[in-house]
Amino acid sequence: MTLPLVPKILFSLRLWLTQTLVLFCVCGNLAMAHQTGNSYLTVSEADGRLQLEIDFIVRDLGNLLQAPGQPNEPPPAPDKLLSLQAPITTAIQKSLTIEVDEQAIPLEFLTQSVVLHNDGLYVRQRFSGSALPLDAKFIVVRYEFFTQNDKLGRAFFKLVMRNDEISSVFDQASSIQRFALGETKRWSTIGLFTKEGVKHIWEGADHLLFLLTLLLPGLMLTIRLADASGNLLPTNRAAEKFTLKVVTAFTLAHSITLACSVFGWVSLPDKLIESLIALSIMVSALLNLQTRFHISHWKLAFLFGLIHGMGFANGLKELGLSSSYFLETLFAFNLGVELGQLSAVIVVAVPVLLLARQAEAKQRVLKYGSIAVLLTSMVWLAQRLMA
Repeated sequence: MTLPLVPKILFSLRLWLTQTLVLFCVCGNLAMAHQTGNSYLTVSEADGRLQLEIDFIVRDLGNLLQAPGQPNEPPPAPDKLLSLQAPITTAIQKSLTIEVDEQAIPLEFLTQSVVLHNDGLYVRQRFSGSALPLDAKFIVVRYEFFTQNDKLGRAFFKLVMRNDEISSVFDQASSIQRFALGETKRWSTIGLFTKEGVKHIWEGADHLLFLLTLLLPGLMLTIRLADASGNLLPTNRAAEKFTLKVVTAFTLAHSITLACSVFGWVSLPDKLIESLIALSIMVSALLNLQTRFHISHWKLAFLFGLIHGMGFANGLKELGLSSSYFLETLFAFNLGVELGQLSAVIVVAVPVLLLARQAEAKQRVLKYGSIAVLLTSMVWLAQRLMA
């Protein structure tokens, strides 16, 4: 009597695991939508003297000025920034040191201004250092600006010196870096931009969620093939074909607008791009929940992929293309985006396909997953329209 219960228990467990996985991915992406404390650091040379320019986002100034371990402080109002110049400068000088050939370079404050990046207002401070030796060989930078209170914070670094340019990224795991002057390394620069492309996909919850939402209907596609004995066996080949077409269309579309945006051939306001990206997720989720209209998902992936490509371009522009290897870094970043996209499909879509083999499970995953995505995208759209 109890034997028939075993398959039911196993099915219920599999269904629960599938729904939990979908909701975990959606809620995890929602949490990742919070942007970390990025900052931008440029070291250059002018009239034989070292020059430093640093940008940090206004909303994280409370984290910078508070004592370690204290609760987060609200960001100061823009009209209060001028009065905070001295403590901001002091915090920077404590968190950042520059050495040239093992000799510390003292930094003297020059100016403070407010600039606009894609993700909000930034305070920019400029500093001047001592004269650089003509035969200087190495520069060592220690940067611990947000690491005390924001473990996910990063600094996008650019060294422009001796007719050369070096790009790097500082974070808590790599807060001290050494650079050889006049020896830009092509492959290390390409590797950096590839890694940042992967990070952009996994940290950019909206791009990832859009693609996964388009792939959810693939769960409903199964065909039956006959084995050697003539028995019909279920297969996921139709779902695999569906996934390949959607991913290929999305890849082609965003690669086109990524390149066009970087070269300056296409341009839209950042707020409009981010709002359209949220809208694309909402439309995709709504289409999953209705049966009246039938639309080719690969065409939808291509159409909205054009918008997502401009979003990728904004991320690349913030990172800063290397002028020494412009085309290489553009290709490397796009390659990183594709690798991140592929890994997302393997890590998320494949497990869902394997777990949701029963027809009822597929229906529930499609329904509840799309509802969760719809609610998430509505929140994002409202936030971006009101920003």
